[in-house]
Amino acid sequence: MSLPMSDDLVFSDELPSGAALHTASPWQVLIVDDEPAVHEVTKLVMAGFEMDGRPLQFTHCYSADEARKVLSEPNEFALILLDVVMETETAGLDLAKQIREVIGNLNVRIVLRTGQPGQAPEEQVIKDYDINDYKEKTDLTRRRLITVFYAGLRAYRDLMRIESARQGLRRSIEAISQIYDSRSLRSFASAVLEQVNQVLDLHGQGVCASHIEAYTANNGNGALRVLAATDAYAQLMEGDGLTSLPVHVHQAIEHALAMKTGHYGERLYIGYFKTSIGSENIIYMEFPEPVGQLARELLEIFSRNVAIAYDTMLQREDTEQALRATIAKLEKQLG
Repeated sequence: MSLPMSDDLVFSDELPSGAALHTASPWQVLIVDDEPAVHEVTKLVMAGFEMDGRPLQFTHCYSADEARKVLSEPNEFALILLDVVMETETAGLDLAKQIREVIGNLNVRIVLRTGQPGQAPEEQVIKDYDINDYKEKTDLTRRRLITVFYAGLRAYRDLMRIESARQGLRRSIEAISQIYDSRSLRSFASAVLEQVNQVLDLHGQGVCASHIEAYTANNGNGALRVLAATDAYAQLMEGDGLTSLPVHVHQAIEHALAMKTGHYGERLYIGYFKTSIGSENIIYMEFPEPVGQLARELLEIFSRNVAIAYDTMLQREDTEQALRATIAKLEKQLG
């Protein structure tokens, strides 16, 4: 049975807008050219360049064969500046085709640069090869080179955001299936906290850190009970009360219960949901790094599914308790 709309997770309107993915790691750029001067000039022109607060980091290859070996290893190249004519007249074109079709890297942005445009006509190259831009070296002034970098890096960034969202949704679905296997409220709550780490593991996109300190609490029969805790709050599991709860955590939970709404802070998430039978539930999380917009969206999707799963769990427990009571009554009558 699905929850009524009023029982879905509710979030306050006091959310910071426009939170962007952020990481200090540099953009990885591969220069493939048999002319050392091209490498040096590119580095000189692009010195001090940043996009989204991230600088550039160059890797240099001086032949298509050398680049092929580098690209065959795990890498995070966002942009490749690729010369056309190197060992052969079509070395760059052949490498571009191998990157897409053999290595299977469809995300990296490839910009072909040539000093001999007549040997590889632009229109034919763009048509026949999966590249993202084609430039004559003589046309690459500082302004145009910077434009190439902005266009290429932005396109790569957007592709990776889409991929991160896709992977996050996949992990969310897998996590919910794991949670549905829980057989008790405590195992359910522990599974929720464990799977949140899996859902938010976005590998270098800076959406959130790999370790989250959190606990899950339940407000049933008028009392707030701690059902599960991660390492930072593991002492709470010595009992199910709030005596060991840090003051700021206790206050945040009480505020969410009073307002009947969840809340996001820069490094904080409180999920509030109420089941169809009236049980109020809180998921509280502290993050060591700011929470990005993508992480928030994944948390909302995940938490809404947790609310439905929790409601199902409570109904299952009620059914099992009623069944046990019926069996006990029958045994008493037969005995």
